[in-house]
Amino acid sequence: MRFTFSASLDPGARACTVALWLLLGGSVALCSSMLGPSVGHAQSAAASDGPRYAMTVRDVPLETALQRLVARTGIDLAYSTPLVEGRRVYCQRQGAPAEALLRCLLNGTGVDYLRTASGSYLLVESRRTAPPVGRVAGRVVDAATGEPLPNANVLLADAGTGTATNQAGRFTVAPVLAGKHRLVVTYVGYRTAVDSVRVPPDGRDTIRVSLSRRVLDTEPIVVDGLQRRLPSARLGKSTVNASGLRHLSSAGTPDVIRAAGQRVGVSLNRPLAELNIQGGDGGEQVTFLDGTPVREPVSLGGLLGAFSPQALERMTVHKTGFGVAQGSYTAGVLEATHDLSRSGTTYAAATLDPVSANGRAEASWNESGTRTGRAMVAARRSLWDIYRTPSLRRLLNARTAPDPLLTATWPGGTNGLQSSSSQVQAPHAQFSDLHAAVRQELTPFQELYVSGHHGSTRLSTDVATTLSTPEGQDRRLLSRERYNWTNTALQGRYEWVVGSRVTGSAQLWGSRHDAESLYGFRDSTVQEGGTLTPPSFGLRAGPHSGEGNEIEEWGLRIEADASLTPNVRLRAALEPRHHRGAFRTRNQFLGAIAHETSAWQMGSYLEAETSLGLRWTATAGTRLTYVAPRRTVYAEPRLSLRYDRASTPLGGVAVRLAGGLYRQYMMQSEISGTGPTSVVPSVQFWLPIDRSLAPPRALHTAGSVLLTPSDAWTARLELYHKWQPRTLHIDYAGLVHSPIGSTSGGVRRFEDQSAFMAAGRGRAYGGAVHVQRQGERVLASASAEWSRVTRRYPGRFGGRSVPAPWSQPVRLTTDLDVSLAEGLEAHAHWQGTWERPWALRRAYYDYLALAGDTRDLSYDLTRPGNQVLSPFSRLDLGLSAETRLRTFTLEARLNLVNVLDRHNAFDWSLDPTGPRSTPVRRTLPGRRLFVSLGLKY
Repeated sequence: MRFTFSASLDPGARACTVALWLLLGGSVALCSSMLGPSVGHAQSAAASDGPRYAMTVRDVPLETALQRLVARTGIDLAYSTPLVEGRRVYCQRQGAPAEALLRCLLNGTGVDYLRTASGSYLLVESRRTAPPVGRVAGRVVDAATGEPLPNANVLLADAGTGTATNQAGRFTVAPVLAGKHRLVVTYVGYRTAVDSVRVPPDGRDTIRVSLSRRVLDTEPIVVDGLQRRLPSARLGKSTVNASGLRHLSSAGTPDVIRAAGQRVGVSLNRPLAELNIQGGDGGEQVTFLDGTPVREPVSLGGLLGAFSPQALERMTVHKTGFGVAQGSYTAGVLEATHDLSRSGTTYAAATLDPVSANGRAEASWNESGTRTGRAMVAARRSLWDIYRTPSLRRLLNARTAPDPLLTATWPGGTNGLQSSSSQVQAPHAQFSDLHAAVRQELTPFQELYVSGHHGSTRLSTDVATTLSTPEGQDRRLLSRERYNWTNTALQGRYEWVVGSRVTGSAQLWGSRHDAESLYGFRDSTVQEGGTLTPPSFGLRAGPHSGEGNEIEEWGLRIEADASLTPNVRLRAALEPRHHRGAFRTRNQFLGAIAHETSAWQMGSYLEAETSLGLRWTATAGTRLTYVAPRRTVYAEPRLSLRYDRASTPLGGVAVRLAGGLYRQYMMQSEISGTGPTSVVPSVQFWLPIDRSLAPPRALHTAGSVLLTPSDAWTARLELYHKWQPRTLHIDYAGLVHSPIGSTSGGVRRFEDQSAFMAAGRGRAYGGAVHVQRQGERVLASASAEWSRVTRRYPGRFGGRSVPAPWSQPVRLTTDLDVSLAEGLEAHAHWQGTWERPWALRRAYYDYLALAGDTRDLSYDLTRPGNQVLSPFSRLDLGLSAETRLRTFTLEARLNLVNVLDRHNAFDWSLDPTGPRSTPVRRTLPGRRLFVSLGLKY
């Protein structure tokens, strides 16, 4: 017989019924235990030898499955309806007796059975097995673009548990009771998604959640890159998104390096596209592209950034007090990432400006509706062979103006030359960049990402200049310069969700940089008329200078991210890497020198982040690096503390305090050029630390405060201090006073880096205030920065600390963006800089102050802080328009740079012909107009 009970009983009656059946079940169990082994899962011989049946059920209510079993086999089965309510079963058996089918149906449901002596079956709640569990995994993406959404909230509403997505938008929740659950996914700026999942016992249900953007009825929100939800996580770094990277720069073309240089705490060393992060030297930072180091991210001798702006999604600058995951550098880190954000669409774009042509194409695919992929290729090429923009020609003219003092240092060079009366040039400037990236989803929990970059530059100038001597005679200075470099970077990264709380990745990367420059100079005899033409002579046939360097690197990075509890997160990595660097240089002051070294380094880090209540977040970590040549392990402990409070009398408040110890194991240095008409002022080289030198180190302390008094206003304060008890520099004093070789002699190869490098020290501190107002049509911002940066160079400047060459002690910046109409915007940018030291050419301080008698000069070259450039000031105006025509989008940009036509000086030469040396300013181009056109599909 079969007993069933209605579920319509009131709660009290239902409880009594369940208790009655449990009591009955216990009594039957007791009796059965005395009578024989037919209780629980025991089978009688008759049951085993009876008829056999087949049954398949999948995700079926237990009660329905039991009714099918009774109808099929005719067994007597008794149970209470509340006991089986809400339970679903999975079972597949063939050729099995009735009792085996019953056991299969009840497996993992939390329900057991008792078999009475009469052969009937009684269902009871299982007390011997844990409830069946499984897990839920999936990915959260933008419904329009397919872009993963990191840190989205995922909640199993009826299970009382949840998690947040990782940086790839993936999540895993486990353990979860088997059965049906309601899944709720939320993300700021997106509509809440509600879905259901069915978790099988000891199994996994996967789901892909697409969130649609939601229009908020508030003031406009500017999203500056992908950020964590807490405002304090935005402090200590600055991010430029794809739109900002593609704006026209003062060079007449979009420039990612110059775009980053407009952020607070990041300065640009004009006219070069070289960045300095909060008082740090350019050699004390690194640029990563998808985690791969790109050692010289500039082209055209430093005049432009080396990346195609169409290829990048964002550029992030990590400033003083950055975390252990960013690496070992004493100033800061720049991280660029390729753009693969337009999933689910086919996209193409092309832009044309006076300097270069840029293009981009990308496509996506979906295999069997589960495995998605995305690929992108972007390229940029200069237009010098087609159109020679006047601003670049004027800048090359300014940089090739002959310097009388440097002219006299060359063999055969004439002293006492006056300013030039005429000059002809034959410049050639060519650069190109190629980017490619592919992202392929292998499974819902595994992904492969491969990307690469190759860039090249060819810069040459042939210059002929006529100058007058005090006797009224004309002389000709002839010079030729060649500068070539290439960058190549490649990486592959495998990412996977290891478990419910752990994600991991493994990345293999490699990069190579080659650069070579040659400069030849001739001072002709007295000329009697004749046509002035660009020279043509063998660069190595006579007096010449030159530099060359190459750096090869490759490594492996294995990272793991684990959430131990909702409030504690651990990150760890292992980073073996190999470096090989070589450089050579030759000039009339240093002679001819060369060095080459290679080294293994084993880096690692461990970092813990914990939430201390609702408002405080602490992050502590350390890096450990084994430097093989020195057989030493170096530690770099770092700590940060963050505070967030959404409501105070001043509005929302976010605070970040950070600091720690920073070392650097890859050394970047530069050697100043000596050519009197050289376009490239210096050449950089990179070497891993060898056995003879201890690595540089710095102690960072940083504090940042973010105030949000209203939805429209934000104010940010940044303070920093860097104490560098050990820096490394080219030992100009030792090399100039004891030159080895000559411009035509042999080359001395140094075995140890201590033969040409020496230790110094430095300090940098400062602060900045940035205020921004975001209105419905107007975005306005202003910033004020003050800093002091000093260095003590080995054997120079009387052992005193002097201002650093890149110092910009006072800087003011304002920006204004106005939406005039739909698709039409106006832009204004102004910047002013004061008290820039080292006004004279760098070669004066690096060579002339050490090698010659400078008493006849009006300037003391041992005190570079006393020579200060006039204030820099530039106002730029722009207009951008965009319109859509069917599937195409047309863009046009108009920029008027240096509206006030100021001739801002970037350095001085000295004319020694008068009773006092007279400074001759070299200036940046004046007012100029640029137009850019773009087409997107």
